[in-house]
Amino acid sequence: MPRDLRAALLAVHGPARLRLAGPLGDPVAVLRLLRDGGRTPLRSARELLDELREFGLSGTAVEMAWWRVRLGELGVAAEVEAGFGRAYRYVGPPELWEWATASGDPGPVGRPARTAVGRPVRTAAGFVSWADGRAAAEFAEPFTFVVDLGGALRLAPRRSEHVACAGGEPVLSAGEIGFRRSGGGGWEVGTVSNLSTGYCPDVVSWPAVAAALDQLGLPHPGGFTQAVAFRRCTRCGQCGIVREGHYVCVFCDADLPERWNVDEVSVDEVAVS
Repeated sequence: MPRDLRAALLAVHGPARLRLAGPLGDPVAVLRLLRDGGRTPLRSARELLDELREFGLSGTAVEMAWWRVRLGELGVAAEVEAGFGRAYRYVGPPELWEWATASGDPGPVGRPARTAVGRPVRTAAGFVSWADGRAAAEFAEPFTFVVDLGGALRLAPRRSEHVACAGGEPVLSAGEIGFRRSGGGGWEVGTVSNLSTGYCPDVVSWPAVAAALDQLGLPHPGGFTQAVAFRRCTRCGQCGIVREGHYVCVFCDADLPERWNVDEVSVDEVAVS
């Protein structure tokens, strides 16, 4: 489906998840389905196969229902379940989105073809492997992160663009995160924020972050240590950050709404599209 419509559906309804409900069966047949049905290169299809086996796939409810039927035709049982609430579309400069996704046709389930620069970390062992591969000096500052539609934490160096970290996809949350060694020698989260001017996620996106960190077994503060309130001015249309609780636009001095409104999408708008 068109990218804008897909992103709007995710923003209104949130992502759905497709999980196996039985044996995979013939992996070659499933691989062929993922390649041909999604019109994607073999390498990308293999990555999707691995995701399907281990964690499931994610996208709009329509997309996941389509894949469930196609898998069923191969004798593979799968079920579709709802994920977290809404997803956040990229709302930053268009040229950055184009750069982050400029490698050809969309892949299966609507994802851009360019591989995200954000390293997906889905298990405790995966996080340890990622951390062991970083120089100690890198932990002196926070990393860029997003929580992708599948609920996985994706990590990249701090000055990376969030849209590149996510490969241009909508996200469940985004911001900056700092890790440190705990007293017992393991890793824990020291700081975490929703500071992403590319996605401007609401502070209520925290549960998606917490779930991703819990999946990695990482102790965390229980909330954003820096909770950023993004708002779009209803007078001038500029998006900014609420400073010190003053809901006033820094561009035109108009009052800002108290609830998040950066990228509002109504069900009617999606239906019309």
